Amino acid sequence: MQTDVQTANGKVTKAERTRARLIEVAKRLYQEHGSDHVTIRRIAAAAKIEAGSIYYHFSSRDEIMRAVLESGVGGAQHEVLQAIAEAGADSSSIERLRAAFGAHLRYTLREHFSSRLKSIRRLPKRLREHHMQQEREYAAIFADLLQEAQRKGLLRPGFDLSVVRMLSMGALTWVAEWYDPKGAMTPDDIADEFMRMLTGSVVRTK
Repeated sequence: MQTDVQTANGKVTKAERTRARLIEVAKRLYQEHGSDHVTIRRIAAAAKIEAGSIYYHFSSRDEIMRAVLESGVGGAQHEVLQAIAEAGADSSSIERLRAAFGAHLRYTLREHFSSRLKSIRRLPKRLREHHMQQEREYAAIFADLLQEAQRKGLLRPGFDLSVVRMLSMGALTWVAEWYDPKGAMTPDDIADEFMRMLTGSVVRTK
């Protein structure tokens, strides 16, 4: 049997492709049925492989859940950083914050990320702690933007920025629970409305 190694020229191995496919299949099943109702056998059947073969890539169902959560945060971080970069180096920290919030919202809506976040507390402690570290690194992107805005005098004084960040990200993540894609507002409309709320409270206006 061919061993699972990264080749010298950087090509992805068959085992790595299979692992990535299992993560995508598990993510789709979690979205459709909820994590509590998705078993190893169900993932294997959807991926069209033998259930026992999954253990070559993951040691347990919890390991699959952790991989799904990690891929979710990793994907969100990539899109948020890309949106910040596209805002441009000459943009203000408030403009970059709006870009970051918009990217976060679009990602959570597209990936149904709020439903996956509910599963974090069900993970064993050894797996949950690793994921929470990744969550903290993601949250730091928004914390840094808020702190930069504060240093530049773009925020009203007296606010606890950690609370502002958590309330903001929590509210935007939860949009997925009530958003109607057939409704009148687009995700960008909602992000703009959210920024208008911040402008009326936290952000200084000229």
